[in-house]
Amino acid sequence: EFKNRFGDFRTYKEEFRLFVAPFDIDVNDVPTSFQMEAIELQCSEELKAKFSSCSLFNFYKNVIVPSGQFPSLIDNALQVVSMFGSTYRCEQLFSKMKFSKSQLRSQLTDNHLNDILFLSSSVLKPDLDSLCSDRRHIVSNVPIKSKE
Repeated sequence: EFKNRFGDFRTYKEEFRLFVAPFDIDVNDVPTSFQMEAIELQCSEELKAKFSSCSLFNFYKNVIVPSGQFPSLIDNALQVVSMFGSTYRCEQLFSKMKFSKSQLRSQLTDNHLNDILFLSSSVLKPDLDSLCSDRRHIVSNVPIKSKE
């Protein structure tokens, strides 16, 4: 099952290696569209020092991307990073869908399910205090019976 699901990753082997170890890879093994940038990167002692002093993601995020000096390597890094993040998001959404549309809630329409999934996957948090502050609250005068 693992081989079937991730079999096409073998075709991106050199792009993965270029992303993970840009200073250790042989530039002859790199696809031709990346070779010149890989040579320039490997020739920079300053970038090599920065690469060894920080994490892989921080190197790309804080050093390579802001410089804009290596557009092909940046595109490669974004493609590699997004492959795994998008898989996680899809699995997370399917899990939420399975939880939402159970046998107890089998009458959900596609529109309602879409709304539920949109709300459950959103990172937005409503400011309930602000929303409630504009409303007038009606206080009931009925006493609450205690259980004895």
